[in-house]
Amino acid sequence: MPNLISFFNTEEYYHPDLKIYYEFNECEINSPYYKLLHFEGSEKNGKEMHLYLLTDKEDNDLAILKLSTVTYGNKSYYQINKSFSLIPQKGYGLTIYNFCFQFHNGDILSDHINTLPGSFNLWKKLLKNEKISAKRLDTKNNKKLNLNINKEFLIWGISEDYLEAINETPWQAVIFEKEYENTEYIGDESEDDFFVDYLSMNDKIERTILSDYIVKALKNNKKIKDRHNILILIEKK
Repeated sequence: MPNLISFFNTEEYYHPDLKIYYEFNECEINSPYYKLLHFEGSEKNGKEMHLYLLTDKEDNDLAILKLSTVTYGNKSYYQINKSFSLIPQKGYGLTIYNFCFQFHNGDILSDHINTLPGSFNLWKKLLKNEKISAKRLDTKNNKKLNLNINKEFLIWGISEDYLEAINETPWQAVIFEKEYENTEYIGDESEDDFFVDYLSMNDKIERTILSDYIVKALKNNKKIKDRHNILILIEKK
């Protein structure tokens, strides 16, 4: 599965005039709440791409998802290239992913990068759905591996560039003055609350949700690797 990052701005994926720029066709989804619009076109490299736009029944845009064509081991897949929800934490991302799985059943791959907590949490919810069958695809050798959502460190990883700092850090010595109660920073907290504190008070790194994830993993003797070559493959069930 992809490597994790703390933040990635996906707002540029959406434009309010998308329906003017692209000739969308409405998909049949039999939903009392949503419409799903679809555009099929070509990338600059000539490869096939699909753009999906989720709206409510009043045609208000809710979420967008782009699929790009990739090839591994002489087989073509549709890889999730971009996704964005206009209103976060309303489940619209989960909804548009599930609709797309219906139209591209067995051929969808995850992206190489997931944000924490954003798309990381979204994928965990998707993989807990009993209606979805998934494998890990190792893009280096085109092998399909079993996927166990309870073994998330075999699915998600950290960039190789980040690993050097991780390996040189005495994580067992980390002291948290307070745990985050939610996924958002509180503006009136002191600056020191945004850092991981070590036994050596002179040694600090910026504290993020990703650093919390790494610390908790290493304190529990979990091994974190670069897993950019491991992608989630949604299979037919």
